[in-house]
Amino acid sequence: MRQPDEQADLELVANYLATRNLIVSRFEHAETQKGKTPDFRVVCGEYLVAYCEVKSPQDPWLDELLDGAQPGAIVGGMRDDPIFNRLSRHMANAAKQFDAVNPKRTAINILAFVNHDDASNFGDIREIVTGYFHATDGTRIASMLELANGRLLEPRRKIDAILWFEASEKLFVGAMINDAEPTREQLIRNLLKLQ
Repeated sequence: MRQPDEQADLELVANYLATRNLIVSRFEHAETQKGKTPDFRVVCGEYLVAYCEVKSPQDPWLDELLDGAQPGAIVGGMRDDPIFNRLSRHMANAAKQFDAVNPKRTAINILAFVNHDDASNFGDIREIVTGYFHATDGTRIASMLELANGRLLEPRRKIDAILWFEASEKLFVGAMINDAEPTREQLIRNLLKLQ
């Protein structure tokens, strides 16, 4: 199975945040042994302003089949699309990691996806967070309301910003900001320099 390079993903996100004058630091090994932690503390100047968790979505299914196949064998087949479940699972896990270090949300919680799945894109995370498929013509079609307002309702409340990067191009693609609290939303936009 081909695993993403975790260090490269962490560096991609750290470098992006550095362009916003935000410095990241990893949790000490002893801290990670006590319980869940996100990947980074994020500092602006001398102040802790955020926590950041990096997730690396991938779909190794076909790669695993190919790795185990005899030469010349045909592999693959039909299956349910796992993208939405994978992304929602990553969100739920990140929310737990943020809760462990920032239960009162005194700092901003940033979830960064570094995507390694060729079949997935920024539109997928936007769809599960909002519950709507966003068509290129601006039309919004209800498609994931049960997921967005069901099992993702609590994780959505705990994540202030979602950043999406494409690993293959080492490229920032887009962001979603939690707009439930207008003052906090503006703080997040200012911190990440997103308008």
